[in-house]
Amino acid sequence: MSPATANVTPAVDATTPLVAVNPAPVQPGFEFEINDQSSLADILRAREAGVGVRELAPFFKKAVDHFQKIGQNLYGRTLLGPSDAAATVDYSYDEATREMIILASNNYLGLANHPRVVKAAQDAAATYGAGAGSSPLLVGAFPVTKELEKKLAEFKGAEEACVFASGYGANVGVISAVVGKDDVVILDRLAHASMVDGAKLSGANIKVFHHNDASHLERVLERNKGARTKLVCVEGIYSMDGDVAPLDQIWQVCKRHGALLLVDEAHSTGVLGPEGRGAAARFGLEGEIDLHVGTLSKALGACGGFVAGKSDLVTYIRYFARSGMFSTAPSPMVLAAASASLDVIKDEPERRDRLWENCRFLHEEIRKLGFKTSDSPSPIIPVIVGSMKALREMTLELHENNICVNSVPFPAVAHGSERLRISLTANHTREQLVTALECLAKAGRNAGVIS
Repeated sequence: MSPATANVTPAVDATTPLVAVNPAPVQPGFEFEINDQSSLADILRAREAGVGVRELAPFFKKAVDHFQKIGQNLYGRTLLGPSDAAATVDYSYDEATREMIILASNNYLGLANHPRVVKAAQDAAATYGAGAGSSPLLVGAFPVTKELEKKLAEFKGAEEACVFASGYGANVGVISAVVGKDDVVILDRLAHASMVDGAKLSGANIKVFHHNDASHLERVLERNKGARTKLVCVEGIYSMDGDVAPLDQIWQVCKRHGALLLVDEAHSTGVLGPEGRGAAARFGLEGEIDLHVGTLSKALGACGGFVAGKSDLVTYIRYFARSGMFSTAPSPMVLAAASASLDVIKDEPERRDRLWENCRFLHEEIRKLGFKTSDSPSPIIPVIVGSMKALREMTLELHENNICVNSVPFPAVAHGSERLRISLTANHTREQLVTALECLAKAGRNAGVIS
């Protein structure tokens, strides 16, 4: 089975609500056959058809146990060291731990275990303790909180920034705070689940536009010109396909229609643009984007989320984002780590250079092998395998050859686009990548994905 992660990818147009799967009739007391095509879609269909959790949970547990016993449920592998280019991995169904090449971490710049970042966290823990102990607007803020928010605002070319306990919480809180009844949220078709959830929680009307299609966005905005507030939500780098949003075109459309533009820079912060300042900086749009949402947990190597933008909007969000108001503030040691990461990004630009060298090399070699992948390199490289059966076979074979890669099945992506999702870091060596390519080629041939 697979976790309900990331995007929902139904065929949609400007009037279709976002859903994960189409419901199918399910009889009370149902029992699905567990086979090589079984996935979370079976559970979601049953739930949407009215089957309750008391019936679903036992079946789901049975399915999870089945795939674990045959070695095809590799979720929950445990790292016994930092999330780096290689790590010791413990999996309960292996006879021993494995030394694995990790192609599944979003630690893009290798900062999660950078000595300066680790020491900053240690020092903050010694000074302020491990946890914040309160919500942000009560007594959950520390000097390191204000320091990081100031750095993030400067990094994004914004007036002010506000941190959250997670990137998911940032998107959910920001979107549900900014729009509501009589407003419209317009999402890219491949928008992350956190954006979808924030839009649903807001109570606003939800529309979608074709992926990265500014002309279709314009038509959707025209049809919704009567909305009180129009909020367009896109990603800098998309989490499943690794492609970059055409922000220059999208920003122009939003400007013409008086729409607010939110850019989720989770995967582009630290990676794209001058000094790694993100997708907006890459397109020369610093100071023009209404809301930058991002995470501290990927290129910054820590944990948490943030929003940056105009001071009045950010202040409003501080007080009305329920995921911030009703959560304990981020740990001071985590915020100190993120603050140190921003300094390292500035001081060690060669890390970003190495990351992109790895991206270009691996992307080109994957294309040469005959795999279907993205059009251009990025730290996220999808390898499309096209079926649940091939996905499970390849993921297991790669695991047995000590290559750790994430598998992404339906309904996280559309039917027929089931994929391996490779994530690269600046710390991967050429030798590691060549080894991974050899194992990937062999697994692809054995599964019948390439010849």
